[in-house]
Amino acid sequence: MKKGILYAALTAILFVTLEPVSKLIANDVTPFAITLWRFIIGSVMMLPFAIIKVKKEKIKIDIKDIGLIALLGVFIVCFSMICLQVGVKKADSPALIAIIFSSNSIFTILFSLFILKDKLTSNKIIALVLGIIGVLLCADLSSGTNLESVAYAVFASLSFSLYTVLSKKFMKKFGGIIQTSFGFLLGSIVLLIFLLVMGAATNDPAYTIMPSVINTNVILNLIYLGIFVTGLGYLFYFKAMEHGGAIMASFAFFIKPILTPFVTLVVNGIVPSWNVYAAVICIVAASYFATYYKKA
Repeated sequence: MKKGILYAALTAILFVTLEPVSKLIANDVTPFAITLWRFIIGSVMMLPFAIIKVKKEKIKIDIKDIGLIALLGVFIVCFSMICLQVGVKKADSPALIAIIFSSNSIFTILFSLFILKDKLTSNKIIALVLGIIGVLLCADLSSGTNLESVAYAVFASLSFSLYTVLSKKFMKKFGGIIQTSFGFLLGSIVLLIFLLVMGAATNDPAYTIMPSVINTNVILNLIYLGIFVTGLGYLFYFKAMEHGGAIMASFAFFIKPILTPFVTLVVNGIVPSWNVYAAVICIVAASYFATYYKKA
């Protein structure tokens, strides 16, 4: 259990830096390129651990399995994570985007009701209401740009939740590390092909795979996002699950919004506004009711 807590804490510390670090290079690297390099590096780093698990447990992967893994990988990499990066680029503060994305466990309830046939309980209803309030607090209705970034963050959170539920439904025979590493790699390959084709066809810089400015800061931040946030972040996440179960692993997403305002202040120098703290309270409470709360 102690190891589970340690791995969950390490996961949260790494995951909470995703949006703030991405914001540092958002003007030099497109959302497509950040996503591409982040997941190529991260998936290659996780791949040896997945291969070891396949051989050790003698897991058979057939063509149908590869197809499902690829579809889920394309969905998470090419849609959900690109929406997240676009939201970060357009946002005034990456803290708002991180907090909204942390609400994915709440949105998972909605998809679980229809796809996994879970029951709608009173605590789940409370979680949904608090989650919606938290998202609305993040939305500055007086600013069109900020509102647009919130919309992208909501799409990212919703699609990540759908990815989570579909993975539970179709990927039961694989461990998370196998599906995630292979899925991330296949999704990255599809994204790379898409960008090369669109870049050649349109000559639009939005589809470039290279940063517009190549310097030490950009390269180091991309490497950090790939190795630490994606590679080590997910490895620690699955270690937390291995030692403490799914509830322990989800603890990372529970504490991420608590840390977000402070990490954003340190990394980006952005002082959190009152609505950030109010949203954190709602999202954390909602996550608690969605994941941990049990009626006496």
